[in-house]
Amino acid sequence: MLRRRVWLQQGVVSLHLEDITDPWLRQAIQNEAVRRWGPRQQEKTHGR
Repeated sequence: MLRRRVWLQQGVVSLHLEDITDPWLRQAIQNEAVRRWGPRQQEKTHGR
């Protein structure tokens, strides 16, 4: 509900990359986010 309201009122989009099924589109969105805000911090996977 919050994402919908922010989109409708302010034009801000919040997406989970895992929810985007098209690999090309997912990579394009990720590339743009990295270009604008820098790379994400890697989660610690404890050797996995």
